[in-house]
Amino acid sequence: MLKKMLFVFLALVLAFSTYSPSYADISANTKVIINNRIVVFYAPVSNLNGAVLVPAKEFMESLGGTFTYNSDTMTGTTSVGENELKFRLDDSIACFDGKYIQSPAPMKILNYRLMIPAEFTSGKLGAECYMDTRRNTLNVFLPVDGKIIYNVVSGDTLWLVSQLFGTTVSSLKQLNGLTGDTIMVGQRLVIKNSYQFSTVLPAYTTAGATIRSGAGFDFSVPGYLAAWANISIVGKNNDWYKVVTTKGNGYIYYTVVGMKQELAPNTQQSSYFQGEIPVDTSMDTVTYIDYSVQKGDYMWAIAFKFGIPDYELAAVNNMNASTVLYPAQKIKIPMHNIPVKKILSPQYGEILDWFKEAQYIFPMGKTGKLTDIATGKSFMVKRTLGANHSDTETLTAQNSQIMKDIFGGTWNWTRRTFILDIDGRRLAVSVAGMPHAGVDGVPYLQNIDNRSDNYGYGTNYDSISGNGMNGHFDLYFLNCMKHVDNKIDAAHQYNVLSAGGLQ
Repeated sequence: MLKKMLFVFLALVLAFSTYSPSYADISANTKVIINNRIVVFYAPVSNLNGAVLVPAKEFMESLGGTFTYNSDTMTGTTSVGENELKFRLDDSIACFDGKYIQSPAPMKILNYRLMIPAEFTSGKLGAECYMDTRRNTLNVFLPVDGKIIYNVVSGDTLWLVSQLFGTTVSSLKQLNGLTGDTIMVGQRLVIKNSYQFSTVLPAYTTAGATIRSGAGFDFSVPGYLAAWANISIVGKNNDWYKVVTTKGNGYIYYTVVGMKQELAPNTQQSSYFQGEIPVDTSMDTVTYIDYSVQKGDYMWAIAFKFGIPDYELAAVNNMNASTVLYPAQKIKIPMHNIPVKKILSPQYGEILDWFKEAQYIFPMGKTGKLTDIATGKSFMVKRTLGANHSDTETLTAQNSQIMKDIFGGTWNWTRRTFILDIDGRRLAVSVAGMPHAGVDGVPYLQNIDNRSDNYGYGTNYDSISGNGMNGHFDLYFLNCMKHVDNKIDAAHQYNVLSAGGLQ
């Protein structure tokens, strides 16, 4: 009996002595608990160089803060109260209340989510993080009345709670008025008095500055500052710095604030949207059927009939696009099965890779409905041609007018986010609003002058006559390429991900 008790005691000692909070073991199924509430993210958490990355928008909203993303500057802004922390995509230099600082990990896009380092972000915005490796949970707390409050869960002891939060059993007892060692599930424990969160950054005025009582030009003026006056930045509210000065405290507009910087962000923006973006195609399958060549068949016509590229059909049959086919000849036809992908919510669409998936869902000759995400307006379209992306036309003159109105009343190359409804599926796409390379009412594929958008002489790529649109417009799925140079268009890539719920 004594030997058995000794064995149990040694096992407990070993277990407790090896327990230490660590971020090295973070995994996709790690639970994030914010103020004692489990938060379920659309995308799993990740580990990057020991930093826990979490979905920025969902994480910040759970903290009672905000997250916004600027696609032009590739900047994500997190804020709680009157402090802000900015990240640039794929850049490990962050900006806290105007001061550039080193981040343990950059903002990344993973699983179509903008991800930020949880502990770093929390600490800068007034929260505290604790990793519980026993339960594979990341605990995040915003102070309540200056205290960290923890709800006891099953399996907790005072000693284990003290180890998780880096305190002592005696301190926990004193803070909570406990005389014994027993704690109950659901019991609220005061863990510690939170550290006094404050930020004071030295700065100066670059010109004469007006101090406002609030973050806006309409607020009263408690004082003025001359150029080169020393100030202390204690917060930031959009374009306004919250300051403490010898002439009064308040807010100063960002254009007259200077700050010494020891670091600087990278001069080059992220190239993430300029290259191929991975898509999970592991559930896609290809089967084959036999086809007997009919009189008059040729490679392109058969490929068009089955909604596949002619080069794929030729390759499957060890032929080329110009191979002569004979009646009754047997060839194989690849049939692509692309299962429906998970979407965040009904207003978003599936994110499909063009070459591996979307071109089979939206083959030449297929019609669908385009809905502009910003306005909610819809019109009917048809894919008429296109290899690198979908060359697309409206079905009627009324459809053309709706599309033109969506793009501001004039045809232009602006790219907008749309949802393409087809065969009961909602697909994330991007559309450029400029018809080109054709003239309405002229026979399809006939050589003509004055093709739309200054395309000059050449083949008329306008197949739907009388729709009030000269030529066709470009519709992009993820990883489509431009015809002119076979390169990926970064703006279209961003739009497609946005239509698919990128946050």
